[in-house]
Amino acid sequence: MDIKKPMSFKTTDRAHADLFNKVVDQLNENDQLIVNYIDEIDQKTATKKELDSHVKDGTLHITEHDRHRWNESQLFNITQEDGQGKINIHENEDFHVVLPQHTGLIHFTAESGALNGPGPSIRGIWTCNSEGNEGQIIAFDRANKTYRKSILGGKWTEWTELETTAGSQTKVDAHADNPDLHISEQERKKWSSGQLYKLTNDQGSRTRLQSGADILKLPTGFYVALGNEVQNNPVQDSSWFTYDVIEADLERKTIYAWRTYDNTLWHGSVHTDGIFKGWKRIITAADLEPAWTEVPLKNGASHGDRKVRCGLIGGLLILEGEIVTKRGVVFGTLPEAYRPSKFRSRIVPIFGTTGMTKLYIEPDGNMRLEGQIADKLENITSYGLDEVIPL
Repeated sequence: MDIKKPMSFKTTDRAHADLFNKVVDQLNENDQLIVNYIDEIDQKTATKKELDSHVKDGTLHITEHDRHRWNESQLFNITQEDGQGKINIHENEDFHVVLPQHTGLIHFTAESGALNGPGPSIRGIWTCNSEGNEGQIIAFDRANKTYRKSILGGKWTEWTELETTAGSQTKVDAHADNPDLHISEQERKKWSSGQLYKLTNDQGSRTRLQSGADILKLPTGFYVALGNEVQNNPVQDSSWFTYDVIEADLERKTIYAWRTYDNTLWHGSVHTDGIFKGWKRIITAADLEPAWTEVPLKNGASHGDRKVRCGLIGGLLILEGEIVTKRGVVFGTLPEAYRPSKFRSRIVPIFGTTGMTKLYIEPDGNMRLEGQIADKLENITSYGLDEVIPL
């Protein structure tokens, strides 16, 4: 196609000619661009001969049968292109990290010493689900040993070496020839009739408890421990304690605990369904002998024929002695360990004549006498304080 260029304007009016010729120049430039574009298209457009030759080229085209066969084929590689293992686990790599990254079925190799490997270098098959948290390994080493390992729910098993028939028979033969592993009928009867439960350690001594052991959870046996190292001890101190524990059915048990330095004994019981009934200290004759302490007097009071003393038996305050004092004033104060938890009062006798008065004891330990009934006031010599008072 020939494109004819517009002619330039020629006129005696130079100004008008220049104005119109600018438009003509632009039209000519556009026409040239169109010609260049058409030439490019012609160069890229195949001739009919070339098109026919392309259509007849069987190498460049596939058949419908080829397309269907290839689309239905297995596209996932289980090995490298040369048939070798798809991955190799190096000695500084971890089986548990590398393999779950490769889901599906693959052939792998591993160097000896790889983390979480069986030890020697192996090659084998790994199959895994799409999430990488369930799979199995079957692998072989150069010594013809077979190993297996699996992962389930993200948790790995240990390696298992699969036994061969020859290996099993060798072990059976070795076992059958070992007299140390077999016993006689006489030995069997003796041991079957014996006490099989161990009450002590192998030396016949009490078992030393570990720090933090719970006394209430011990099985039947004889034990020893420091009192401040175990749980649920009768008292918290650093003395040595021994324990005798006997279990029964339904979680019942009896426990005896001795503090060895002073021979103090506690007993406790765990009742049905493991309910602990508490510790009870066993009282001896020595416990019923109070350790007497003299009561400090004040406000002009003095001792009578017997000194005023105090002592403790269990939860009881024991008073004894005679006091010479005025009524209505504090005549003495009990030491702190001997003071009652609340206000207490007692009727006490008057000595020197027939009569009585009231003894008041405050929680702060202060003691005084209030009121009196007496046959002859002038004959009063002292007041008796022989009393047992609950704390």
